[in-house]
Amino acid sequence: MKKTKFKLIPLLLVTLICFSLPATLWAGEVDMSMGAGLVAVPDYEGSEDYTAAPLLMFNAKWEQGYFVKFMGNKLSANVVPSKTWSVGPVLQYRGKRNDDVSNNKVADMKKIDATLEAGAFGGFNAEGWDASLQWVTDTSDKHDGYLTTFAAGYSFAAVGLKNRVGISSTYADKDYMDTYFSVDRKDADRSGLDRYKADSGLKDFGINLTSNYAFGESWGLTGILGYTALLNDAKDSPLVDDEGNSNQFKAGVMATYKF
Repeated sequence: MKKTKFKLIPLLLVTLICFSLPATLWAGEVDMSMGAGLVAVPDYEGSEDYTAAPLLMFNAKWEQGYFVKFMGNKLSANVVPSKTWSVGPVLQYRGKRNDDVSNNKVADMKKIDATLEAGAFGGFNAEGWDASLQWVTDTSDKHDGYLTTFAAGYSFAAVGLKNRVGISSTYADKDYMDTYFSVDRKDADRSGLDRYKADSGLKDFGINLTSNYAFGESWGLTGILGYTALLNDAKDSPLVDDEGNSNQFKAGVMATYKF
């Protein structure tokens, strides 16, 4: 019971911080945009098979520097009045791993339900450069772990496109790694995979490119390309090394509209 209560703390903090945004903002002028499309992603972390998933985006930004962003599986908000610095809460959805995956051996392992991760981030943005540090933890008692992600990027315009190229790397604790990359005795018996115990460490390194083409003042088209290399105990897991691939890709496209 104590552990469950502790896991609710980040979620409560996210709620409280969101409501701490000045009430006058919601009545003031705000730049808003939204988008919808599809993205191809691995059907589990470390898989060599891919599946299509919805790609949704919402962005609201105020003149003072406050913002609320939703992209893919993550919702974040800046609660400090600065265009250079940002600090605020993060909510992140992580999908389930079940018998829908294409690999028969992985499908025979225990199912992992979807979870909601909550935490906070701090960021910097100036002259096209940006960097951020994010920490989230499981709130649903599915992996009971935490992840720390560093990301950086550069935004620029070229050949009529607005682009951002970025890098990221994530550290995952023992509980997260054990849930998604270990193979215990029961899973080994069910799947035929070798037993394996994954420990904490640097989980991945990635690079991504986002490009937007504007058809006018409102409509646009955004393309997303990403590559992530799984590292260390994630790379060496039988789910990845034997049945999947440590090289993970994603590609998506969505239509956008700016209000």
